Amino acid sequence: MNHIKVTLLPSGLALLIWCLSLFLSTNVSAQLTPDRIDASNTIDNVNVQRDPVRLIDNVWWVGHSQVGAFLITTPDGHVLVDTTHPHDVHWVVENIVKAGFKLADIKYIINTHPHGEHIGGLAAMRRLIPEAKSITSEATAYDLATGGIHDYRYVYGTDDEVLVEQFEPVTVDGHIADGGKLTLGNITLTAHLTPGHMKGVTTWSFPVRDKGKEYTAVIMGGMSAPGPDDGPLIGNEIYPETAEDFHKSFEYLKGLKCDVYLYVRAPTIELNEKLARLKGGGNRVNPFVDPEGCQQFVSFYEARFQKRLEEEKAGK
Repeated sequence: MNHIKVTLLPSGLALLIWCLSLFLSTNVSAQLTPDRIDASNTIDNVNVQRDPVRLIDNVWWVGHSQVGAFLITTPDGHVLVDTTHPHDVHWVVENIVKAGFKLADIKYIINTHPHGEHIGGLAAMRRLIPEAKSITSEATAYDLATGGIHDYRYVYGTDDEVLVEQFEPVTVDGHIADGGKLTLGNITLTAHLTPGHMKGVTTWSFPVRDKGKEYTAVIMGGMSAPGPDDGPLIGNEIYPETAEDFHKSFEYLKGLKCDVYLYVRAPTIELNEKLARLKGGGNRVNPFVDPEGCQQFVSFYEARFQKRLEEEKAGK
């Protein structure tokens, strides 16, 4: 039996909102280095289509060349993690089908954080599979319902004060809290709220197996501090708690068990390099079993956050 510990919204309201949206729709881990993790967002957001690929156990990459989406499969249906940008979501759809799965078998859509390049295609995906339940943190639900207009990267990065939708607004079906469980078939995912990059950032952990061993896989939420032109850490009127939230989230992640290192940006997890090693096969440990990569992710972004914070304190 499927089991989910979340707060579901009234089904009638969800159906009404969907109808309205339809109507209105126009192990070489030691080689990890900071420069390889710190890939430019500009480069990362320029995508080309790529084929889907199974990374480990029941976890598939169904995203693009740079920005990712994961499909976690079970005998009782599947969980889609992120949808990518509205312009690219059709590639995700094609990849799910190309990998041999049916869209109708997706039961839940969850996400890492509400930036347009990662979840902006949610409204379009929901029109294709309206039966799938979209489950997010409460803060992410607010950002999705308002079309990302409170993403301070854009507000602080413009010359005027006009708030502009970054993607089509969408209302989710339910909220999940820190430590909340989402169970489908034989897998349970745990939500870990790690705000800072955005208020609603969610890191997800779940068990996977490889060559007879069980590991804890973690799909990291975004942990990058804003650049100097993307909004301040100190005195951020849109998100006053951002610095404090970053501090708490880094401490949280340091204590989180993580064997399989996953994230929704291909360069950050060295996707191509690891896939090349995976193709070699043999009895070697799956290259995505990379606890050092988890630690490197947290350490690198914490150091960058601290540097940015010190620069702001110094008035730079």
